[in-house]
Amino acid sequence: MAAVIHFRILGTLEIRRDGVLVVITAAKLRIILASLVLHAGRVVPVSVLIDRLWDHEPPAEARAALQTYVARLRRQLGADLAIHTRSGGYVIELPPGSCDRQELDELLGSARTALGHGDRAAALESLRAANALWRGPILSDVESAVLHREDVPQLQERCLETAERRFALELALGHHRAVVEELRALVAAYPFQEGLRAHLMRALYRSGRQAEALKVYRDVAALLRTELGLDPGSELRAVHQAILLGESLDGEAPGSAAPNPTALCQLPPAIGDFVGRADQVATIAGSLDAGGEPARLPIVVLSGVAGVGKSALAVQVAHRVRDRFPDGQLYVNLGGGGAAPRDVAEVLSELLYALGLLPDAQPRSVPARAATFRARVADRRVLIVLDDAADAGQVAPLLPGTAGSAVLITSRRSLDELPAADHHRLQPFSVAEGVSLLAEILDPDRVAGERPAAEELVNLCGRLPLAVRIIGARLQPRPTVQLRALADRLRDERRRLDELAVGELAVRSELAVGYGGLAVPVQLALRRMGLLPAESFAAWTLGAVLDGGDGERAVEQLMAAGLLEPVGLDLTGQLRYRPHDLVALFARELACGEDREVTRDAYRRLLDTFLVLAHDVHVRVDRKDGLPPDPLPDDLDAAPVDIASLTADPGAWLQTERAQLLYAITQACVLGSYDKAALLADLTIPPLSIRGGYEQIVRVRADVRDAARAAGDERVASRQASSQADVLLSLSLDEAAAEFEESVAVFRRLGLSHELVHSLTGLAFARMFQGRPALAHAEEATAIAYATGDPDDIVLALRTHADTLVLQDRPAEALPLLERALTHTQALWNNDSHRALLVRKLDCAISLGKLDLADATYAQAREVTDAVNNAHGFGWLLVHHSRLRRARGDLPAAMSDAREALRRMVEAGDPRGVFLANLRLAEALLAGGDSPGAITLLRTLLSTSDVASVPLLKAKAEALLRQAVPA
Repeated sequence: MAAVIHFRILGTLEIRRDGVLVVITAAKLRIILASLVLHAGRVVPVSVLIDRLWDHEPPAEARAALQTYVARLRRQLGADLAIHTRSGGYVIELPPGSCDRQELDELLGSARTALGHGDRAAALESLRAANALWRGPILSDVESAVLHREDVPQLQERCLETAERRFALELALGHHRAVVEELRALVAAYPFQEGLRAHLMRALYRSGRQAEALKVYRDVAALLRTELGLDPGSELRAVHQAILLGESLDGEAPGSAAPNPTALCQLPPAIGDFVGRADQVATIAGSLDAGGEPARLPIVVLSGVAGVGKSALAVQVAHRVRDRFPDGQLYVNLGGGGAAPRDVAEVLSELLYALGLLPDAQPRSVPARAATFRARVADRRVLIVLDDAADAGQVAPLLPGTAGSAVLITSRRSLDELPAADHHRLQPFSVAEGVSLLAEILDPDRVAGERPAAEELVNLCGRLPLAVRIIGARLQPRPTVQLRALADRLRDERRRLDELAVGELAVRSELAVGYGGLAVPVQLALRRMGLLPAESFAAWTLGAVLDGGDGERAVEQLMAAGLLEPVGLDLTGQLRYRPHDLVALFARELACGEDREVTRDAYRRLLDTFLVLAHDVHVRVDRKDGLPPDPLPDDLDAAPVDIASLTADPGAWLQTERAQLLYAITQACVLGSYDKAALLADLTIPPLSIRGGYEQIVRVRADVRDAARAAGDERVASRQASSQADVLLSLSLDEAAAEFEESVAVFRRLGLSHELVHSLTGLAFARMFQGRPALAHAEEATAIAYATGDPDDIVLALRTHADTLVLQDRPAEALPLLERALTHTQALWNNDSHRALLVRKLDCAISLGKLDLADATYAQAREVTDAVNNAHGFGWLLVHHSRLRRARGDLPAAMSDAREALRRMVEAGDPRGVFLANLRLAEALLAGGDSPGAITLLRTLLSTSDVASVPLLKAKAEALLRQAVPA
């Protein structure tokens, strides 16, 4: 039975297996373990771990050392808990309940739920248990300055907030005497935590110890002035003033409460077809709980992109909690989403009138009206809903000054600057919620009958409630129109925003209103964001299209405006962002409206920046097959970026920026920079192709080829055609052969030897698998390569020459050619070329029955093949290793290798690789006596695979099938 492992990080680092302490003394191992557990379930990039181990000053062999430390840590933890290697980093998966941080989150969730149901006693019990998990300074025995600077503070703050919430509820329930000593200890440990000081003052004052409470204030005032040059905050000052005057604290007073005015409800009606959001409703309702005598004014900010349903959710919650606010529910739309938010003086006048103060009796200035408003709602239980707030400045004068009431705010902006607010970022619907809304608007049977189309419609609406509601409104009066028909129209991105409109409801209008209310720099950032593909991007990318401006500042502003969401760290350690799909379409429309020269300059700067980064990556990546790229131009205008940081892991950068790179290449062609597009393609596509996605790569190469042809640049056009054919080898041999033949003719005429060798070897490869004569092309390529003396050309030609001999069943002649080529790659140390040659040598050795040589060759190839970052190349190695294991008689292992190779080939989108992996599996099945399994596999393969352009493989499969079928 598996051991039970439990981690404790809310204090010193502890690991227990079945209750017994696991001692890990090595400081480096403790740092790695703490970093992984802090981010359990998420990949921690290698670069992040290296920073935490060596405080931004790693040794030269940091990555190798990290691998060694991880291996040691795995051994010490044992097999019951795995640290997994992922692309670019490591991750630890913790079972539920195996870490005190998980328990903390669960207990806080239970407390919120209990408060949502008005059960403060149960909430307090959960908060006490949560507070008890915290054993002091977080990970105090883990020696990493970066860890304590960048990872620990957030968790430490969460523990402090838990303590403050717990003591607020203790005081609200009258437990002031019981908590005094606990509060004293916490204040001594965290002397600058003003919330804890305020709680201690309240507890002492309510216990009849007024002098001690005042001394707490004098002590903290002196400390803040001496250490920070600051005065105590507003909460401490308010408590201090109340104690000096002998007044009540937070509405708790001897004598009667303020009279209850005529309760009024200004809430709009709740939406009848409101669906989903059950968890958010319960959570926000719990956050608004002002039950009894709370310690502070609950303020909840509900933010999100236009149309995500903030107002509908706020009204739904407000109706749900009405009974908790017997003195009334005020509602006002602040009009903050547009260019002209409502004037605060006007809003205050409206609220004061609702509270019974006639306009003639109201003061004129905003501060005076705000003070009057606070006086009117003081000591009352009023819910105030402020819908569509522009910013914190508009909201601040509308907040009560005392606890007892609660404020619910909606805004497109995050309003992070509002003090002590509980922030909720509303996300779009799930697909199921969107379909439920459609079913509420339309006939449920109609939606159920076209469920796939309904789900597609919801996704095309970006799962935005407003957009889904518009679609429902368009379909509802037209019962004979199929949902599929409208989905077909929405699929066209160019007209999608046109389709998402009905009557006065329109997604574009909502977004345009918000755009009009943005500051000019934020408007520019949104327009330039429209130049990027609708994919995640790093801040530096946006900075590059912003005239080399501050990308970090731009994304902060866009996030604050509700137009951009963070989506997590990428493999390079950069935080990435992504707009909502419909926001991305709107931004693209704005970008299309800009002056073409402005757009061209912005793209040119992004392209130049990519070129600088890609060149740095190209120098260090293993995969350098294909035609060598041209030198970088001298006139590049790149944005200022930290090249060393971004490309520290070249493979990670390429994988992360794949979508952005391919889009930039295509757009550069559209804007007339085909030469730079070609250079960026040559620098990045060869290493990108190891992860598959061939069809997209073929399209991008074709875009560059066509742009170069249109410009009359025959050399660049033919280079791109030849490079496109490299990828077509895995998709369509006929198309590849045609492109190579045309390129050979051009390169002969232009006298370009490197390009000619490349195209001749490609043509030979294509014809080999077509079953056509290929040896002459390979021999010509070899002769040209030796004549020019270029070692890369020689290796390529020898490799292809050997391939043609192998396919003619002449492995004994091929093996010396491969040995010669390997000599050259050892001198060049082109890792990927070296791997490819070893794979071919492995195949030859098996064919010649030299199994010991094959074993040794496989070991060499495995050593230079990165199974994670070159999943496709490793798949090809497994194809041949399956054959070796079959030759050795290890049939289960041969089948396992073939199946894993098949999985990788499918992921890479390599049909030739898929076919050959299936052949290897069929061979192993047949050798193991499973003729029916082999026959079924081969028949399926021949009937479902596109093998018309691969006659050689088709012939092999047919021959194997004849062998398998009983005579």
